[in-house]
Parts: sequence; structure tokens; C-alpha cells
Amino acid sequence: MEITSYNPVLRENLSFYPDLLALSTATIPADTAELASMLKVPRTADGFFLEAHMKLRPVDFASEGIYLCGVAHSPKLVEESLSQAWAAVSRACTVLAKDQIQVGGVVSVVDPEKCAACLTCVRVCPYNVPVINKDGVAEIEMAMCHGCGICASECPGKAIKLQHFTDEQILAKCDVILEVLSDVLKGEVV
Repeated sequence: MEITSYNPVLRENLSFYPDLLALSTATIPADTAELASMLKVPRTADGFFLEAHMKLRPVDFASEGIYLCGVAHSPKLVEESLSQAWAAVSRACTVLAKDQIQVGGVVSVVDPEKCAACLTCVRVCPYNVPVINKDGVAEIEMAMCHGCGICASECPGKAIKLQHFTDEQILAKCDVILEVLSDVLKGEVV
């Protein structure tokens, strides 16, 4: 077997005849199950950490404020690891450079008068945001809430409301949709 490779220092092709050719060495991820559980971040089937979105958020985790780079993500060359490290630093700097951070308006809010501390919200939240405070009622940190609404939909006492998506607002939207559909079916609106 003949291998030919371009050497940029010598500026010429070099040929050699190896007895054995290893295209790459295996990279086995560390046991990160406990760390992934603590940080609430996903992993691939191979055991590497998984980014939020391959194209749109390649160094972000689904959990806000935690960034990913290097061979924790997947086997890669040093140059790729350094590029990804610079990207992760840049993402972190965008957050750290701000004096204040505003959270989105769609967050869950607990009515302490209705809360029975049944722990339903604590169990169903995929981001582990709700906690039972020292007063014995659920508490949701607005900055950590992703606004998915699962806790609000599962709360048996209706103690949790998803801002801008209350039952009254949803029913009002449904009424308008049904009204428009009714007009369309009657031929009044085209």
C-alpha cells in the first residue's frame, strides 16, 4: 500500500509504504451521566453532550447559560475544538456583557392562595424549575422558566397560570376562531 501526502513545510508530496494504517484513534467519552443529570443537559446515545440545535445553536445547551465545546461534544481535531471554544466564549460574553437581562413574558406564575404543595408541578416540569419554598407553596423562578406551560396545565388546583395564556384568553381566542369559521361557512367572509 502506498500513501501519498502533501507536506506544506517541504512543499512537495511525500510517499511512504506503511505496514499498518490507522485512520483515527477511538475517542471514548468520559462517564458524564451524573454531570448531565446535575446540569440537566442531554447526551447522545454515544455518551457525548448534545447541543440545543446543530445549525442554530451549535455551542448552546437546551438549558440556558451553559455552553459546550471540544471533545465533550464529539470526537474532533484540536483546531475544531479551539474554534468551538472561541464560539462558546463569545456566547457567554454576550450574556456577561449586559448590565441587566430581561426574561421573556411567557412564564408561569403561582397563586400562593390556591397552591396545595401537591408537587405535581415539581414532578412534571422538564426544566426542574418549580420548588416548594419554606412557606409550603410552589415557587417558580421567572428567569429559569422556559414558558412551556406544562406545570400550568397539570396543576390540579389551577394555582399556576402561564402569563399571556390564561384560560380566559385561550377561550376568548377560540370564540373568535369559531366566529370567523362560522362566518366563512355561511359565505359572509371570503
